[in-house]
Amino acid sequence: MQIEAISALAASGAAILGVPAALLVGFRQARAAREAAAHAAQAASAQWRNNSRRDAAVAFIMAVEQALELAREIRPAQMALDLEPGKLLRRELRKTLAVVQLEGPLCIAQLAESVQKAVDKTLAGVMAEHRRIAPSLALRAAAEQGNEAALVLRRQLNGQNLSGTRIDPQLWRDVVRAGVLTPRQVSILARRHQGRPTSGRPRVPFGELYQSHREALQRFIAVVRNQLDVPPGMPQSPPSSA
Repeated sequence: MQIEAISALAASGAAILGVPAALLVGFRQARAAREAAAHAAQAASAQWRNNSRRDAAVAFIMAVEQALELAREIRPAQMALDLEPGKLLRRELRKTLAVVQLEGPLCIAQLAESVQKAVDKTLAGVMAEHRRIAPSLALRAAAEQGNEAALVLRRQLNGQNLSGTRIDPQLWRDVVRAGVLTPRQVSILARRHQGRPTSGRPRVPFGELYQSHREALQRFIAVVRNQLDVPPGMPQSPPSSA
């Protein structure tokens, strides 16, 4: 009986001593599972953040591309154009820039702002120049189509360039009444032919501006790739200052 009792007590003690070991293993497994879940959540969050930033950058790049190409179309136009698409694109540029600024990171947002300002300035300048010459383009088109009021005013304007004579005010009213020009276009055309300067600032050739903006856009794309194509947790190289 004593031997059996001792054996039972020994077995019972071994079982009791084994309980803490099992608990310790379980705690370690639970902690490892929590850490793995936390790492997975962080990676998923980083990936989601990068995707949001990438989408913002893509929308901005597309808006810049459209603005540059529209400016290139407006610049050599030989007929009066509707400039409403240009106004819409300028607003789109500001809107997509705002999203990039909200999403970050700071280096991308700052570079996007410099690109937006430069492209917006060029597009606004091209549109302003087109508004200045649009009355002449519209008058020429109407004259070529045989509009009498446009023909008479155009002859007078050409004669004024040679002799400096004053244009009959009735001619301005005639082209407005005929729907050739708007009152505002008449004002612009009159100012132009009176020799009043529209801007005293030197102008950079459009081709140089266009190329400069293209290069700036390529630098922006390179920075976006450098910042957003790096796997989560990997170090990022600093953006190029070129």
